[in-house]
Amino acid sequence: MTIEMAAIGVDLGATKIASALVSAHGDVLAARQTQTQSVEGSEAVLDRLAAEIEALIFEARCPVAGVGIGSPGVVDPVNGIVRGAVNLNWDEVHLVAGLQARLTGELPIFVQKDTNASALGELFFGAGQGCQDFVYLSIGSGLGGGVIANGQLVIGANGIAAELGHLSLDPEGPPCICGLRGCAELTVSGPGMVNLARQRLNSGARIGEICDPDELTPAGILEAAGRGDAAALSVLARAGSDLGAVMAACTAVLNPQRYVIGGGLGLAAFDYIVPAARRELERRVTPAGMRRLEIVPSLLPSSAVGAACLVWQSKGAEKCVEY
Repeated sequence: MTIEMAAIGVDLGATKIASALVSAHGDVLAARQTQTQSVEGSEAVLDRLAAEIEALIFEARCPVAGVGIGSPGVVDPVNGIVRGAVNLNWDEVHLVAGLQARLTGELPIFVQKDTNASALGELFFGAGQGCQDFVYLSIGSGLGGGVIANGQLVIGANGIAAELGHLSLDPEGPPCICGLRGCAELTVSGPGMVNLARQRLNSGARIGEICDPDELTPAGILEAAGRGDAAALSVLARAGSDLGAVMAACTAVLNPQRYVIGGGLGLAAFDYIVPAARRELERRVTPAGMRRLEIVPSLLPSSAVGAACLVWQSKGAEKCVEY
């Protein structure tokens, strides 16, 4: 008799921890969410992570194959260490060891950069299925990326492959938190779009009914764009154009077949930014590079699914059944 197994995926974010129990077929069997509260320190966050994992183990009605965690920062997947996670205020945290010390049972734990995990999730169960070469782009509070080349996740020499939000599009542009200038996520992100909209307000334009720069939000910009507001549409077009420049660089190096757009803002703004991104791509990329190139939205039902795929990847992408 075979007993089907499940994996636990955890998406560790700056504001929330999303976790899910995921079957070997990509179905979300149970899901949880709690606040990260990183201001309390890394030990408190590890306590909270362990509690969420234990709760899902308790809910599971089948054996659990392991735990996968997608984390911001520079991730060392071999040693289970997260470094330089600025949004979490983490300098260096031994994530895997810290969790193993807190969990009551023994489970394998895998950690990877959050957008790498999402790219893996798209490959296994999402918009990357059947595609051996694609780039995943997540647009939210920042711009992140993950690359699948020849069916394999590209990690890079230092674990920072596809840090596309910090590709400098204008080295003479405004400063970025990373220390460079003119980085892509200064326009292709929620804060970036708000800043673009603020510049338009300061120059005398209005974004829908908004005239106070402090009232600007990505949701407000999208709502105004939906009503045909010219200033809001121009903000989204600029973000799309800059996204296209990032995609052009990726296309020149990787020759992907597909771009998968994810992240809450990426999905919400998809119809507004993709036309401008495609136009910019066509300006910068040869016809051969554009041939059959697709831009599609993410199909993952939860941000934790990709993290769970770290477990399935460790099993050799088998359908993970215990005999």
